[in-house]
Amino acid sequence: MNFKVTLSLFLAISLVNCDPQLDIPNVQTTDESKEKNGIKVLVLPNSYTNDKFDDQPKSDSNNNRFDSDRSQRYGPPYSSNENDEYPQNIRDNERLRYGDPNSNRDNFKFPQNDFNERSQQSYPVNNNNNNNEQRYGNVEPRYRYENNQRNGYNVNEQYDDRYGNNFNSNYGFVNNQNYNYNNNYNDYQNLYDIENEKRIRLETEKLRQLLIEIDKKHSSECTLNVAAQWNFETNVNEATQLEALTAQQRYSDFMRYIFDQTKSIDQNYIFDEKLYRQLKLLKSAGPAALPADQLDRYNRIINDMLTIYNGATICAYEQPFQCSLRLQPHLRDIMVKSRDWDELTWVWTEWRRKAGKPMRDLFEQLVDLTNDAAKYNNFSNAADYFSSQFDSPNFRYEMENVWQEILPLYELIHAYVRRKLREFYGPDKINRNAPLPAHILGNMYAQTWNILDLTIPYPGRTYLDVTPTMRAQGYNPLIMFQIAEEFFVSMNMSAMPPEFWAHSILEEPVDRPILCQPSAWDFCNGIDYRIKMCTDVTHKDFITVHHELAHIQYFLNYRNNPKIFRDGSNPGFHDAIGDAITLSLTPKHLQGLGLIQKSVDDTAHDINFLFTLAMDKVVFLPYALALEQWRYDIYTKKIRKEQFNCHWWLLREQYGGIKPPVLRSEFDFDPGAKYHIPANVPYMK
Repeated sequence: MNFKVTLSLFLAISLVNCDPQLDIPNVQTTDESKEKNGIKVLVLPNSYTNDKFDDQPKSDSNNNRFDSDRSQRYGPPYSSNENDEYPQNIRDNERLRYGDPNSNRDNFKFPQNDFNERSQQSYPVNNNNNNNEQRYGNVEPRYRYENNQRNGYNVNEQYDDRYGNNFNSNYGFVNNQNYNYNNNYNDYQNLYDIENEKRIRLETEKLRQLLIEIDKKHSSECTLNVAAQWNFETNVNEATQLEALTAQQRYSDFMRYIFDQTKSIDQNYIFDEKLYRQLKLLKSAGPAALPADQLDRYNRIINDMLTIYNGATICAYEQPFQCSLRLQPHLRDIMVKSRDWDELTWVWTEWRRKAGKPMRDLFEQLVDLTNDAAKYNNFSNAADYFSSQFDSPNFRYEMENVWQEILPLYELIHAYVRRKLREFYGPDKINRNAPLPAHILGNMYAQTWNILDLTIPYPGRTYLDVTPTMRAQGYNPLIMFQIAEEFFVSMNMSAMPPEFWAHSILEEPVDRPILCQPSAWDFCNGIDYRIKMCTDVTHKDFITVHHELAHIQYFLNYRNNPKIFRDGSNPGFHDAIGDAITLSLTPKHLQGLGLIQKSVDDTAHDINFLFTLAMDKVVFLPYALALEQWRYDIYTKKIRKEQFNCHWWLLREQYGGIKPPVLRSEFDFDPGAKYHIPANVPYMK
């Protein structure tokens, strides 16, 4: 029993001493002690005493200890007096332990009636015949006797069994140290919980203010960085590249600073869901978590790879002196329009020789740095880091399951297209059981198949292509964007701000090289939004215009959120919105624009329309899967560096049934000819 009493006292005092927020004064053992009735009472310095306790009424020695008024037993529990040095709800016997010289212990005597009789009474007893439960509500069970038991003890046990031979009858129940210290511990635990909750609220408010300041600085730093990247991509040269690299380094340094400031904050004590996610995203610094020297090398490698990609040009087929053909619009148009097997083979091969092959060594270095960055963000590798952005622990597994559901449809499309191409190019070039050659599908990467003139199910029925009508009606890139803006405004969405029309680049300039990859830009200031696109007057680009403006609409709708929330909820969300919008460009809508004479509603036209969508959307999926799976396999070290190109074509055949038109080797680096590889951005969308 003495061990339990000592342990309870130790826990209670430890809890107080370990939590200074409770504002409980420490006992100074150097002060003199008073001895009353054989018990030493420590006396605190005068600064720890409170004069108002002098005026507290003393309990009547003829009454039960628990008959005293509530204010005597608990002190002034509802007082807001800041000079009260004692914790609220403290008892007289607790004041004895703290050395209260005004304690009424000398005047207190426990009644000498039989313990069993006392145990039958409701606790506390009210001699004024006013039931405590009526005055104070239901009394907590720990302050009552119930079923002849108290604190788990059997009241029929003998005193000596329960208290030992040293039981002091002068103090009786009050001197039951096990009871007092257990209750004291509970009181301190309650105080600890209350003060801990106050501390959490205070720290949460501090965190909220910190994140507000971070958000302001984050937005301004983002604006500077985006402006430099815009200048580089709209005017590709060494000077703008250096400025972009410097700005990216500055922005990365800022994100690293934020990462260092927030990484030590324990998110388990943040119960505000918005603050929790905001902090979680800030603590995921991406490449900025790398040490300064590695981060600088990371940024330089990406810029060098993009320079190779952006600067790549090839010579025209059988025209060795015309060597300024760029990916957009020259090579893109050749891949869409040409049906010459040899010309398509030349263009396909040369682009990969100029754009992909030179960056292979750089990519190998980038893989190591990207994995290092993931580890600094507490991920085992970059594959886990990129897939974590989808907030699904089984994202890659779910991705495979979805593809297996779509695969039967894709296999039917693949078999149908192979038969049509075999009819056009002949059985000597297209085997009825072999994968499709990648260069004859109307796209540099065979990610969409722009060969409707060869494969449309009902050739006699017009399929949806309004390019001739657009050109006949005098469409230009500006008109295409204005019509797309009217489409969104008709759905009660926002018109484009003036800055959009003033600063966007809607067609390729003739005086400087730019990166023509269509893209929407948020300059992080809530005002400036732009699109960069080398728009051509075609049906396909008309759809792309709507897609890019959907990004701008998304920017406009979340512009009032904190900077860290001004992005898609996952890497695929932005493009999902854009693609959903383009599905509304139905024949009926185009008829309303005057681009088709009438919307024919019959089976042949419906199948042609659906087939057109499938050649754009369904056939894209295996390419995206292969590209992302290829990177995941590299990041997880599933394949060696000597297998990069071979593994790429293995996955292209596995997922899409596509093969290269010519023999490839590990001296080549065909995935690098796609923008998302040198830019090191996710492609699964």
